[in-house]
Amino acid sequence: DDFSAIIGGMTSTSTTRRLSTRTRRQLVVFGTCCLVISWGLWLIAGLTGTDVTTSPTIWLFAIGASGPSLAALVAVLVIRRSDPGLRRRLAAPWLWVPLALVLGALPALVPAMVLDPGGFGDDVETTVAASGGLLLFVVTYLIAGPLAEEFGWRGYLQPRLRTRFGILSTAAIVGAVWALWHVPLFFLPGTGQEEMGLFTVRGLVFTITMLPLSVTYLFLSEALGGGVWAAVLLHFAGNTAGALYPEPSIAGALIQLLVVIAIATAT
Repeated sequence: DDFSAIIGGMTSTSTTRRLSTRTRRQLVVFGTCCLVISWGLWLIAGLTGTDVTTSPTIWLFAIGASGPSLAALVAVLVIRRSDPGLRRRLAAPWLWVPLALVLGALPALVPAMVLDPGGFGDDVETTVAASGGLLLFVVTYLIAGPLAEEFGWRGYLQPRLRTRFGILSTAAIVGAVWALWHVPLFFLPGTGQEEMGLFTVRGLVFTITMLPLSVTYLFLSEALGGGVWAAVLLHFAGNTAGALYPEPSIAGALIQLLVVIAIATAT
């Protein structure tokens, strides 16, 4: 019965349902606000022609990067009613907390251990020091990405899509939107994406990875009951591990993709 329920959630009999008028309105408000905040501010930052890590461009970049979570806040304020599908109690934190940390970090750790076992961890201290110390490093990587994005992607968008779509369809849609949202970053000087290049193997792998990653995010946030906080923790683990163990090679990027696909398949 449990297996049938899982398969039912993946293929979903909800394919016969339609998004309610209210849900469609929520998604339109969220999507519009997200694009205006993120792409609008990033466009202005790009037109300045300066590196996004320099002031005052960094503020345009940072607020734009918070577009998903800010858009979710605006949508909640505009449409004043909570979504019945939005989980309010966190379930089994003893399970999803360590899983989020491990599964988030593995895609960065595995290539580092495979390709450079002798130099594993050599740059950790330098990276943390360059960020201003451990506390500032943690705060920066907690805000930039996890808190800035996940209240939009997994806190607002995902549960509303789940009222109509199955597990895999929802993960694919969120992953595609997530990947598309990142595209302007490939053209902003000073970003990691601009350093990769959009039409390179590393750039394509970065983009494609968001589809299987979204399956794991959905598993932790919905199936294990971690809600948006599980997504925040998973995102944080992935970003910090990627910063501490960067892998600039094509081989490393491909190994990361394989690890992400393996994790998504397992979950």
